Amino acid sequence: MAEELEDNPNEKLKKRALDAYKKYKPNMDILANERVEANEYYYGEPRGDEVKGRSQVISRDLFEIIETQMPSFMRIFYGGQRVVEVTPQGSANDEEKAKLMEEKINFDFQKLNNGFKILYQFFKDALLHKIGIVSYSWDKTPKWKFNEYSDAKESYIQDLENGVITDTNPRGHPHIIDEKILVQEGGLSAEGMFIESTYNIKCREKIKQSKPKFVNRKLEDVTFNIDMTDAEDLEGFISIRHRIHKRKLKEYGFNREEIDDMADKYDSTAEIQARFADIGGLSFITDEKDSDFVYLHQCFMYDFDEEGNPIPKIVNIIGDKVGKVEINKYGRPPVCIITPTIISHRLIGMSTFDGAKDIQDISTGFLRIMLDSGYYQNSPVTVWNPFRVETIPEERFPGLKVVMSEDGDPSTVMATMPSAPLAPQIPDIYKNVIPKIKGRRFGVSDFSQGLDPKALATRTSGGISQLMSSSQQPMELIARCFAETGVRDLFIADMQMNLDFYDAETNIKINDKWATITRESINGLFDISIDVGIGTGSKDMIFNQLINMLNVYGNVAGAVQDPNILMTMFTPENIKNILEAAWEMLGFKNAKGRFTANERTGIAPAGPAGSAIQGTPAEQGVPGIAGGGMEENYRNMAAMPY
Repeated sequence: MAEELEDNPNEKLKKRALDAYKKYKPNMDILANERVEANEYYYGEPRGDEVKGRSQVISRDLFEIIETQMPSFMRIFYGGQRVVEVTPQGSANDEEKAKLMEEKINFDFQKLNNGFKILYQFFKDALLHKIGIVSYSWDKTPKWKFNEYSDAKESYIQDLENGVITDTNPRGHPHIIDEKILVQEGGLSAEGMFIESTYNIKCREKIKQSKPKFVNRKLEDVTFNIDMTDAEDLEGFISIRHRIHKRKLKEYGFNREEIDDMADKYDSTAEIQARFADIGGLSFITDEKDSDFVYLHQCFMYDFDEEGNPIPKIVNIIGDKVGKVEINKYGRPPVCIITPTIISHRLIGMSTFDGAKDIQDISTGFLRIMLDSGYYQNSPVTVWNPFRVETIPEERFPGLKVVMSEDGDPSTVMATMPSAPLAPQIPDIYKNVIPKIKGRRFGVSDFSQGLDPKALATRTSGGISQLMSSSQQPMELIARCFAETGVRDLFIADMQMNLDFYDAETNIKINDKWATITRESINGLFDISIDVGIGTGSKDMIFNQLINMLNVYGNVAGAVQDPNILMTMFTPENIKNILEAAWEMLGFKNAKGRFTANERTGIAPAGPAGSAIQGTPAEQGVPGIAGGGMEENYRNMAAMPY
């Protein structure tokens, strides 16, 4: 056996993969238990310490914090402003290609992959369960369109099968005939002309696809080394579980009979069951709910050549059988991972649950104390005298009638046991201390959400702006961690896959004009930056600041008399950029190109001094930005009402 391992490098990788899976699965089980606990806190499920007859309320601080954070993250990464910016890094010719690549990436993510849902689940997993994972791949799986044709001739059917371009098949997609029913037999006509047979057919049109595919991965389907520093750690190990049909086993290098035999032996042999006990039992091999499906574990790891150079590999494993061992064409494990609070030298950081668990426990305890106190203050414990009444009532309710056993003083029938009033500091702690802790840790408070009218009424607009910016800092830091780790990796992977695998054409509308994107049109050297607007406040605030900036431009233009200085300070491009940024802050996408300097809505080109301002009736005498020569142009700007 040792000689076999020495001579077969694939067997070595198989053993390394199985050993790694067994080694890291206990850590995955610990994380799974933590996920269960986090879900219980998030959904406000019973804690198990409830007492009958007392308050059983559950505070849902974790739910409130996460649901308050999520709108901010989605607004940052999926609002009107472009988050992804592609910049050229090669020659000057790459600038136009960079613009097309930026449009292609946004189209891939938003239109082809439902990017909103991917990012939402990505962030939610990270906030609740420490990490969020998205895998990516290049998908060339054809899409099928089902068609029916009546009275189709034999020659036409052959054209469909061969993918010949026709009026009904303008792109020349091949068709597979699923049903063919003879309508009229062909032959020679009375005039001696040959007539083709006709058929009613049902067919499938095979539409070629070439696109990136992004998938949110359930954390229970991923196994990895928790000591990894990042996904590209050369000593790391990442395994992704896929549920595949047995018909696809050959594609991954497996023999169906061997897999069926392994599953059958597992059911009947205790020794084999014990062998797989540490890696999940039969669920490691096959789906117990549907025997036609099995679980394929794709293990991403690095092999090394004789000189020690890393070679990314994919090891396909089902049970204890190894299939294909392939070169990883993506160059790294095709997963993107984010964590909210980064811990140095660790792949896994801390979640919102880790920081909110104790807050929710304390809030739940205080809520129960206050509700119990209020209940027993208004519904105190009653002691009944069994010798004074015929029957002691089981419960008290309005209009209750009690029959005394003999004549006497009714006050001797029952006595109310007084309860101690609630200590005044308990409501104060719940009202003031806990929200402050929550605000410091997560930036979530009534003030930051605009729910504290007293605080807003006693501060100036500038003070409110500073407080809002300060309260948002914890969330902005998390947003930056997301942006510079998994989100950036996601878009870099999209860009790299387009450069490596894209072999089709895509028509995209850019600034109301259609552009055809091919591999050649986006083939260049680029870099990607992620803009999350750190420290700028809400988009409404930014919009107001941009409009105020235009007012400042007008005031400065009115104060400065030197036209040379004005020409260097105020250009059509300045105004255009401000208007585009304001447009994006209102939530509109693709603001670039909506404001151009040479259109009637923008700054007109320079003309003779004293000429009418373009787009403005001369008889109205309305001052504007556009006008005559450059000097007159800036005089008009200075005269604008701001």
